Amino acid sequence: MNDQQGGLTKGAQLIPNGMLNDNYPRNMWWCAALADEVTEKPIARWLLEKPVVMYRLSDGTPVALDNRCPHRWAPLSGGKVIEDQLVCPYHGMAFGSDGVCTKVPTQKSIPPSAKVQSYPLRQAGRFLWIWMGNPDKIDHDPIDMAYQTDPNWSAITAYMEVDANWVLIRENVLDLTHIAFLHSGTFKQNDWDNPPEVGMEGDTVFYEQDFPPSPLSPLFCSGFGFEDGKIVKREQKGWMPSLAVSFSDWKVHDISAEPGARVDYVVRGAHIVTPGKRGETHYFFAAAFDVPGVTDEVLEKTKVNILEAFNEDKDLLQQIYALVSDDPRGLDFPEINLGADGAGVRVRQVLKRKLDAERTA
Repeated sequence: MNDQQGGLTKGAQLIPNGMLNDNYPRNMWWCAALADEVTEKPIARWLLEKPVVMYRLSDGTPVALDNRCPHRWAPLSGGKVIEDQLVCPYHGMAFGSDGVCTKVPTQKSIPPSAKVQSYPLRQAGRFLWIWMGNPDKIDHDPIDMAYQTDPNWSAITAYMEVDANWVLIRENVLDLTHIAFLHSGTFKQNDWDNPPEVGMEGDTVFYEQDFPPSPLSPLFCSGFGFEDGKIVKREQKGWMPSLAVSFSDWKVHDISAEPGARVDYVVRGAHIVTPGKRGETHYFFAAAFDVPGVTDEVLEKTKVNILEAFNEDKDLLQQIYALVSDDPRGLDFPEINLGADGAGVRVRQVLKRKLDAERTA
């Protein structure tokens, strides 16, 4: 890895991430929405540069279809779900959950080509996941996120749109050394002055790092019932089991716990990215404390504070993307990697393998 951790590239990225192009593997699960966003009222969302409409059947089953009527291309999301059929707002054509037209109000016959693409949609944790590639290639379920709905955990979710390619976010959340600089006034966890140990198992990227006793970030103290500035022993453990999602565990050891009191805690962040339109990304986030019954007030406070910090990331990543997009040199510009970029470099390796496999399939 030495050739990837230092030195100028020769006029381009050493391992390209394709951030100005379509760099989205299709044969994988991407997050389409928060589970509670999708109801019997259709919702529109651009995913992997395609317009998609999502809704639920009367039994709660989620459905995803192309959001473009095959007659005169009206957005189906502007219609209504009537008896589990999605009815186009323009001429009243109805479509089943498989995308096949079931009714044309102005005639008895239904053209055989009157159908739209349907996409597999499944729930995992608090999110809905979509497969936009070849459905015959589905060989696994979305990443297990059962902890998010476990009553022994207290979780929050959030969402924001970022005007940048998804890889910039993925690399950002796997390199926490920026926290001491970009988030010095929000996270206030300024002890990331050494890169973590990074490795891979298959396509899963992971990192681990131990820290000496230091103040815990105020973003997480309330969730554990700690006072701000509490000194704890901390271990950071992160892993990316899919290009779409990575997790970050803050494993906290209370070094001043009273005898018989709880000592070890975890707050787990889930960073979920899905490409939308070109140059736009849906960023879903979840934070969960392994503490039951954290109050809504504390969870809302935590959410507000986390979003304040993540907007710092958003602002900078949008600046980066705009700069590279507007610069005529684009990706043809020297780029270096530092020791702390070990996880990000591996992200690019996984991405290249997946894209190459789909292009040659």
